Amino acid sequence: MKEKYPAFIFFEHEKEYIFTGELDIDHIYNDVRMIGKFNLEIIVFKNHSSQVLVVKEISNRIDIKYPHRYSDGQLCLASDLELKMYFSQNTDMSSFVDMYIIPYLYTYLYYEEYGIYPFGERSHGIMGDLEYIKELFIVSEWKQVFDIVYFIAYSSYRGHLLCPCGSGKRIRDCHSNTLMKVMDAGLKNECKTILIELKRIYDRKVN
Repeated sequence: MKEKYPAFIFFEHEKEYIFTGELDIDHIYNDVRMIGKFNLEIIVFKNHSSQVLVVKEISNRIDIKYPHRYSDGQLCLASDLELKMYFSQNTDMSSFVDMYIIPYLYTYLYYEEYGIYPFGERSHGIMGDLEYIKELFIVSEWKQVFDIVYFIAYSSYRGHLLCPCGSGKRIRDCHSNTLMKVMDAGLKNECKTILIELKRIYDRKVN
C-alpha cells in the first residue's frame, strides 16, 4: 500500500488495521474513461470471524441514495462470502484496492453518468452470497446452489463422493478445486447461517 498508494496513512490498533486517504480514479473500461477523487477509510479486522473489513467513503462524494452505499458511508463492495474467500487466499491490500475498490468507484461514476451498472449488479445480504456461489461454481439452478451450500456447511471434502452440484460425477472429477478453496477458507459457519436464514424466510412465507 505504501508503494502503490502513498497517499494513504496507516494505523494499527489492537483489533484492526486502518488505512485512510484520498484515492484518485482514472480508469477505462470498454473505451469509457471515468475520473474522480474519493476520500476513503479502510478498516481491516484482525479477527475475521464476523466481518473481514469495512470500507467507507468519508467525503460524502457518493450520493447517500446510491443503492450500494449504506447510510453510514460503508460501501457494499461484494458479498461477505466473496470477501472472506478473497482474504483467505490474499493478504495484499493494494491488490484488494485494485480488484474491488477501484471497480466499485468506477461503477459509481459510470452509474452517476449513465444510470446503469457497467459490470452488472449483485444483491445484498444472503441473496448476494448465493449469487456468488452460483457464479463461482458456474451452475444454473438454485437447487444446485442450495446443495453446494449444504455440503459446505455439513460435509467434509472427500474426492470419491458425488459432487454436490448434481452432475453425477465424483468431486475429484468435477468441482474439486473450487470446493477445496471454499472449504479451506473456513466458510462452514457462514454457510450454516445462510441455511438457517433461508429456513426463517421459508417459514415466514408459509405461515
